[in-house]
Amino acid sequence: MALLAGGRPGSAGALRVHLALLAALSLEVRPFLRAGRARPLAAGGLPAWEFQAGEGRGGLALTGMGEEAARQAAWQIIGLWQPEIMVSLGFGGGLLPGLAPGQLVLGASFWRYDPETGSLEEVEAPAPPRPLEELAGGLEAAGVPGAAGSFVSTAGIIHKERQGEPLRRLAQPVLDLETAAVAAAAKDAEIPFLALRVITDAAGEEIPDFLREGWEPGYGPGLSQALGWLAADPRRLGPMLHLWRRGRLAARRLAAALQVLLPLI
Repeated sequence: MALLAGGRPGSAGALRVHLALLAALSLEVRPFLRAGRARPLAAGGLPAWEFQAGEGRGGLALTGMGEEAARQAAWQIIGLWQPEIMVSLGFGGGLLPGLAPGQLVLGASFWRYDPETGSLEEVEAPAPPRPLEELAGGLEAAGVPGAAGSFVSTAGIIHKERQGEPLRRLAQPVLDLETAAVAAAAKDAEIPFLALRVITDAAGEEIPDFLREGWEPGYGPGLSQALGWLAADPRRLGPMLHLWRRGRLAARRLAAALQVLLPLI
C-alpha cells in the first residue's frame, strides 16, 4: 500500500483521474451524466462513472447520504483515483432569505453544526482550483449565476425554523449532510477542493417531518419506503411530488453549472 498525504493508505495501482466529483444521490447528477455520455467506472463498489474532463479523465462517484458515508467514500476515491481536484456537489437547503429554489451556491466556507448543543465548528478546506470570484464570473457570463455561501453540514436533516444563533450569523448559510466530510478529506490529502450546491428548499420551507425523521444513510429512500410513507398517509404524496420536482430543477441547474465550471478548472 502507498501512503497518501495525511498518512492515509492508497492503492499502489490506482487509476489516475484528473477530476473527481462526489455527490450523495443519483437524482442529483442524472442530467450531467446523460449530457456527458458518462460510462461506468470502477470505484471499489461505489456507483461511479467516467467522463471527459478537458484533456484528461473525470470521475463521478455516489457517496450515499450522511457525513460518515461521505467521509469513507472520499478516502476510497482518493486512494483509487488519485484525483488532482475534488468537487463536492448536490442539493442544499437555504436557511435565510435571499436564496431561492434553483439558486446555485459556491462554497466559500465549511462548517459542522450540532443542533443539540448549538456547537458550530469551521472545517478547514484547501483552496479551490481557481478563485471563486473567477468561477462566479464565468457562471454569470454563461447565464448560470452562482452566489458564494457558507456550507453547513449536520448529522441529520434539521428543522430550520428552530435554529437561531450561531447559524444566522453566517453569510448565506446552506444546509447539507456531506460537504464537511469531503472538504476535510481533501484538506488532509492536499487536493484542491470546490463545493457547489443548488437550493431545493428556501428559507421558510421545511422538509416534511416524515422525511426529516425517516431519512437513513445511504442512497436515498427506495420504492418500498416511499410506498410505506404513502400507505401511512396518502396526503404525503403532494409534498413528495413537490420535492421531486424541486430536485429535478436543481439537478438540471447543477448540470448546467458543471458544463461551465469544468472547462475552467
